[in-house]
Amino acid sequence: RKRIAADLHDDLGAKLLTIVHTSESDRISTLAREALEEMRLSVRGLTGRAVRLADALGDWRAEVVSRLAQAGIEADWSAPDDLTQTLSARAYVQTTRILREATSNIIKHSGASRCTFHGAVKRGDFVLTIQDNGNGIPMELDGKLDRGHGMASMKHRAKQLQGQCLVESGPGYGTVIRLTIPL
Repeated sequence: RKRIAADLHDDLGAKLLTIVHTSESDRISTLAREALEEMRLSVRGLTGRAVRLADALGDWRAEVVSRLAQAGIEADWSAPDDLTQTLSARAYVQTTRILREATSNIIKHSGASRCTFHGAVKRGDFVLTIQDNGNGIPMELDGKLDRGHGMASMKHRAKQLQGQCLVESGPGYGTVIRLTIPL
């Protein structure tokens, strides 16, 4: 695992970074930068190093606020600054991917103008609550959300960590996602 992580970082990472800095196309440069971030996330998961929860929250906040701002959606992020707990590398990677999917769903489907994120530690669990002020999930999709890849993969990733990902929504109510991961 360590050798694969090092090879990915040193070889693939170097090539992607070259594309980022030499491409004359903004689109190709952006895609290479995104692929580089995905590669770094995978390398982090392979190395197995725990991540301070406070650092993870900072990483997630920067990415989510930036993505939502690009889509014209206001983001409000709150979490305590003094969290001393750590997340396993696997929990960090899986939570990052859940958060990315949730953010993509907000951008693509919600019609929201505002979204709040609240991170906390409660009774030995990390709890992340995401709430948008969008249109909510249409009634005709109720019970069908887990048939696609997005919501099902979010729930599956949480379950792999002995956690849960709950989704509440209604037309005109927006959507609330509650992710709970044991620390």
